[in-house]
Amino acid sequence: MSTVVIRFSSLGDIVLAGAVTGHLAPVIFVTLERYAEVAKRLPGVVEVRTWEEHGRAALRGASRIVDLHASLRSRYATAFQKPVVQRVRRHDLKRRFRVAFKSSPAPMVIDRYAEAAQVPIAATPWFSQAAGKELILIPGAQHKTKRWTVQQWISLGKHWEGPIAVIGSQIEASVVHEIATGIGAHARPISEQGFEETFQVIQTAGLAVGGDTGLMHLAAASGVPVVCLFGPTRPEDGHWCHSGPVVQVELACRPCSRHGGDTCPMGDHACMRSIQVDDVLTAMEQL
Repeated sequence: MSTVVIRFSSLGDIVLAGAVTGHLAPVIFVTLERYAEVAKRLPGVVEVRTWEEHGRAALRGASRIVDLHASLRSRYATAFQKPVVQRVRRHDLKRRFRVAFKSSPAPMVIDRYAEAAQVPIAATPWFSQAAGKELILIPGAQHKTKRWTVQQWISLGKHWEGPIAVIGSQIEASVVHEIATGIGAHARPISEQGFEETFQVIQTAGLAVGGDTGLMHLAAASGVPVVCLFGPTRPEDGHWCHSGPVVQVELACRPCSRHGGDTCPMGDHACMRSIQVDDVLTAMEQL
């Protein structure tokens, strides 16, 4: 009998499920279709069932259900199910207070996952171990306030003499191509609908630089040394559990949201714009 693990989205949260899935094996992972390719590579996962295809039937045959989402949808999916559901604690109120009053942060996401699953946290890598020398730049992010400017990324890339891959989703294709073109012939753009080529590129990486976003979690969970840029969010606010230098500017307004947003509440986006290329280069030199 298998353990059913539920996590519908987003990319970073699904990657972090790798902290517990190996200890729960064999695992049937229930997620959204666009993340199935990532979920199937998690340790201990023997089958992926998508919500779009199976709906509530995705939970059939489970001897145990671990809900790592605790959303309305996952609660609906697990309603009246026979196995006892082990559900993650979201700490929504504590996270909202953190943003509003700069109070103490909620527990890290992988700690919450381990508590729900009642297993220890597995050490990385959770995906195939990367081995290479290429620099990966990850300029995109779902939320605009987490993004460094195009010119800053180009400037950073021009300081690197070796091969560079600039990666992002298909939605970020124009930005990815602009940055790679601006850096020069030694930079190649990678933007795709799925994750097949992205996984291949990560396997060639020797270092990754990017913001607080899912692809950075993917790189770190593949054993790539990482330098992460933080702006509207802070590394201690739940998701960032990886080693490596963090580049950030200390401002009283941070964190200004739980996940980032479309506009800066202060109007100046100083948290990202104040991060200098030299600061990032210094962090890269540490690795």
